[in-house]
Amino acid sequence: MELQTRLVFIDTCAYESKNFQFGQHALGRLQELVENEKIHLLITDVTRSEIEAHLHKKSDDAASKIKQLTKDAMFLRNTPELDCHGIFTKVDGEEIYRLIHNKFLEFVENEFVETISVGTVNPEVVFYAYFNNLPPFNKESKKHEFPDAFVLEAIKEISVARGLSIYIVSSDGDMESFCNGVDNFIYLNSVDKLIDLTLRSDTAYEEPTKFADEIFEQLKEQIIADALQTLEGSEFSYEEADPYDEVIDSVKIDSITITNRNLQDVDAEHAEYILEFEVTITADYLFPDYERSPWDYEDKHYAFVLKNELTLKHQETYTAYVTLVYDDGLRANAHIAELNFEDSYFELTNHSTEVLHSKELDLNGE
Repeated sequence: MELQTRLVFIDTCAYESKNFQFGQHALGRLQELVENEKIHLLITDVTRSEIEAHLHKKSDDAASKIKQLTKDAMFLRNTPELDCHGIFTKVDGEEIYRLIHNKFLEFVENEFVETISVGTVNPEVVFYAYFNNLPPFNKESKKHEFPDAFVLEAIKEISVARGLSIYIVSSDGDMESFCNGVDNFIYLNSVDKLIDLTLRSDTAYEEPTKFADEIFEQLKEQIIADALQTLEGSEFSYEEADPYDEVIDSVKIDSITITNRNLQDVDAEHAEYILEFEVTITADYLFPDYERSPWDYEDKHYAFVLKNELTLKHQETYTAYVTLVYDDGLRANAHIAELNFEDSYFELTNHSTEVLHSKELDLNGE
């Protein structure tokens, strides 16, 4: 699996599974990825309040347990040489909370993390899901899912407004059920999985040339299709024809292939190539045949002009420039930004041609 988007929302339970160790271990690595703009992290005001409530409770619980431990392990006061003797240093829940909360603020209060308000969510949408047992209300203890319901709807609004997919990282089965019903939501069950996907998708930044060639191969069929569409809607001229004579009756593109490509510019999010297309074209011509046409010497013009039919198969090479864009360095975002041929019209030459049909027409065109 490759990274599909850099837009990510992480549920409270996913942070809790990492023991809220902001700035350390997995959450420390996550913070590095966010600050290096490899991940664009979303957090809602509700999620932030939930995390802070958890930090308060866990800080108080930890202080209480340390206090109890100092009573139960009173005998350790006789061993000041041991590291564990530090448990007898007095600490309260507020001090623990302040230290951990500061790390949380360092994680969340920076330009790379975007806070989303759930205030924009229509409550009717949430209550409809509640009364119809829809995710995340499809299990028992439904009322406990109200915060998650508002959070998910707020994130969904962002996804729809920006037209982007979003990773939802959570170990909550109700959230997974909700994600399964939203096209733009991609469910991941852990922060570890998110980090792994992100690191494995860094080819665009580490090897931009190699990645650009891979994107080219990914979009190659579309490039050819777009080139064909351009050719089919363009004007052609025949090098052997008088510029004032309209001799081309019809043009049909039989085949088109890319025979050469050269990279002109590249970075982590775009690449420019110059391409050579080999195009096989069948062209029907209707030429005036002045040698067979009668000349009126008195009036000094042709009494009428006879025509000749000619059908040729041409093999031509046309040059084009293509720009490929892949926002955030992701394959999933790859698309053709521009495809322009070197010339605005296309010349049919006799360099490589095959005569398929030739006929001299009479006055009736037969």
